[in-house]
Amino acid sequence: MSALRAVPTEGPDEHPAGHDAAVLDLAPDAAPARDTTAADEQGELDPRTDPESLTLCALMWSAEPADTTRVAAALTPADFAGPAHAELFTVIAALITENRPHDPASVAAVIHRAGGGQKDAPLRRVLADVVTADAPAVSAVHYADIVLSQSYRRSFHIAGQRIAQAAEQGPEEELFDYMVQLGREQRAAWNRLNAFRAGGMQ
Repeated sequence: MSALRAVPTEGPDEHPAGHDAAVLDLAPDAAPARDTTAADEQGELDPRTDPESLTLCALMWSAEPADTTRVAAALTPADFAGPAHAELFTVIAALITENRPHDPASVAAVIHRAGGGQKDAPLRRVLADVVTADAPAVSAVHYADIVLSQSYRRSFHIAGQRIAQAAEQGPEEELFDYMVQLGREQRAAWNRLNAFRAGGMQ
């Protein structure tokens, strides 16, 4: 029996975001540092090899409503390791959901109208980088799958951090139930990834 199958389930519609807060919530929710294997000589991720950048680029250039709607509905800001990438996705997804143009100029206009000045400099910089990622417009779903996969793996790092901290600080009578809850959340994340790959979540 696999580790995931050994965890009890509560129903087919489980999703990590739908769970009540755990009795133990000790470890931080922040994901571990981004993998920099695709980094350039300055230590920054190269947009041309970064799945998050490629996903955002493909979304902005895509003219396929079925693909863009599917990706915008399936991904969440939390699936992006980079905060600026997450914020940029939020802008793009909102435009797609509202059936408005979501090309780079339209996205830049939304950011400009929102103001923010220097505070939004990282977001504008990421937009400029993402535009140059040169992702094929037809590949939005493909790159979104990679982003979901990486998000799924990061969630295990977070779960591991929580378990380790609970082992240090949590009441022992709550430890097993907490581990079971984390297991349910991880299985829900696995089901979510598989649903996207099967063509669901549209």
